[in-house]
Amino acid sequence: MSKINFTESLLRVIISLIGLPLTGIQAALSKYLLHKYKAPGEMISVGTHHLHAIVAGSNTSNLPTILLESGMGGCALDWSLVQPALAKHTKVLSYDRAGFGWSTTPISEPTCEGYVRDLRELLMQLELEPPYILVGHSYGGMIMRLFASKYPEEVSGIILVDSTHEQRFIESTFIQTSYEERLRHLRRLRMGYLFSPIGLPRLLKQPIGAKRLPPPVQHTVKTLGYRNHAYKAAYLESLCTIESALQLIESEPLDSELPVIVLSAGGQSDDWKRGQQELLQLTGQTRQIIATDSWHSIQLHDPQAVIDSILSLLTDNHRNQPDKQTSI
Repeated sequence: MSKINFTESLLRVIISLIGLPLTGIQAALSKYLLHKYKAPGEMISVGTHHLHAIVAGSNTSNLPTILLESGMGGCALDWSLVQPALAKHTKVLSYDRAGFGWSTTPISEPTCEGYVRDLRELLMQLELEPPYILVGHSYGGMIMRLFASKYPEEVSGIILVDSTHEQRFIESTFIQTSYEERLRHLRRLRMGYLFSPIGLPRLLKQPIGAKRLPPPVQHTVKTLGYRNHAYKAAYLESLCTIESALQLIESEPLDSELPVIVLSAGGQSDDWKRGQQELLQLTGQTRQIIATDSWHSIQLHDPQAVIDSILSLLTDNHRNQPDKQTSI
C-alpha cells in the first residue's frame, strides 16, 4: 500500500519546527474553531479513533436505512441538501470518514476496504441494522460497491452519484490527461500535507472539502478543511487509490438482481462518461439516469435528482428489467 514515506514525515516535522510560532497559531486556531463549530451529529468510537455521524429520520415503515458516502475529501455536510428530505421517509446516515470533518485521526489503511471496516463498526455502534440502500458520490461510490460485494445480504440497492470507475486509477489504463490531472492533484495534496501544520493552506485559502454548499454550511466545511488531519487524510486517501481500485477489481461481483442506479452528471467529459457506461454492466438491474445540467457533485448542483433517485429505490424493488437510460 502506498503510504507517506519517512522523508515526507520528517520534512513535515522540520517545517513545523522552523515555523514554530505559526505552528502554535495553527494548532490553537484549529482547536478554537472545532469548539466554535460544534459537530451537529454524534462522535462515535470505532476503536482507535472517533467518527462523526449524523443520523436523521426513523424507519417505522420498515424501509431500508440509507447510507450516504461522500467523495474524496468530503464530509457529512456534503449531503446537507439531500439528507433532510430523505429523513422524512426513513432513517438516513451521513458521516465523516476518519480525518475529515469532525472525525479524528486518519486510519492507517485509507483504502476502500479500510473504510468499509470503519463503516461496519460505525453501523454496529449506532445499532443501524440492514437492509441498507447505499449511496456513494465519486470515490464514495467505490466504497459502497465494495460494501455491497462483501455483504450482499445486507444491501437492497445502490445509487452511484457520478461515481468513479476503478479503472480510472489503474496506471496501465490512464489516458494522458487524467494521469496528468492525478499527478497535479497529488502534488497539491502533498504540499498541503507538508505545510498544513504552519497554516499555509489557510493563508492561501485552499481548504479540503466541497464547494457550492449554502453559505453557512460552506463556511463550516471550509473551516474544517484547514485542519492538519484533513490534509493528511486527503493525501493518504489519494496515495491509496490504486490499491482501492485493485480491491474493487478483485472483489466478488455484485448480485445480478441487485438494483443499481448510475446517476451521471451531464456536464462531464467524454472520457468520464465512458466510465459511467462501464458501470452499467454491474448487475442485470442497473440503469442510468443523467442529470443533464449538473456537474460532478450532483448532490450540490441538482440535489433533487439525487433525492428522486434514492426514493425510487426506496419505494420500488426494481426487480423488473429497467430501461437502460433516462435523462432529467
